[in-house]
Amino acid sequence: MFHSSTCPSCVEIEAAVSRVLPEYAEAITFVDVYTDDPAAQPLLSRFAFQYIPTSFFLAPDGTVVDHHTGVLDDDGMRDRLDALLSAARNG
Repeated sequence: MFHSSTCPSCVEIEAAVSRVLPEYAEAITFVDVYTDDPAAQPLLSRFAFQYIPTSFFLAPDGTVVDHHTGVLDDDGMRDRLDALLSAARNG
């Protein structure tokens, strides 16, 4: 997830992630990227996006399966993660 600590939408999706992610801890690797952190530059240059928050959902081989710009609520995040896991099992 690409975000910052200062945008309201980013704070909102960060809260949803913190509630949902424990349910997927054994199956999903989550990468939290603050766009204003200079150390994030390699990831920022790898993924093309204009607005934050933006979430990318990647297959085990690193290909982008899905992405979303904006806030996802808890159910929306679960839907994306479930679809990601299903694609990985069936792929």
